[in-house]
Amino acid sequence: MDAKTIADASFRADRKAAHAKKLKLIADQLLNNSSKEYLRYIKSCTGNTFHSVSNGPVYDLDKNLITENEKKLEIWNQHFSDLAKDTTGNSRDPSNWADITAALNDTPNNKAPGADGVPSEIWKLVMA
Repeated sequence: MDAKTIADASFRADRKAAHAKKLKLIADQLLNNSSKEYLRYIKSCTGNTFHSVSNGPVYDLDKNLITENEKKLEIWNQHFSDLAKDTTGNSRDPSNWADITAALNDTPNNKAPGADGVPSEIWKLVMA
């Protein structure tokens, strides 16, 4: 083996070890309900906010790539409208957006996540 091959193998091993260490840290943060640190990790991966993720292109129902903002908004609107539909008939009182945003704004930051495991900071970022 030449020096370059050995150096490349060492570099890959170091990078794998660092990645494994980071994944263990993230798993520990999730298990210990350290939402502040977990949110900081998410922000480090996606930029300061979720705008870098949510501002990208999307696919429509026909699997066409859409990049125009107006059409993307229509696609997202349709997607979340479909998710909110009562397909089982069990919902008697429809939720309205004002109630949802008011409830999210009232949730405190830096607290343990609820039953879904998602910290309130994430929901607030998604809502914004």
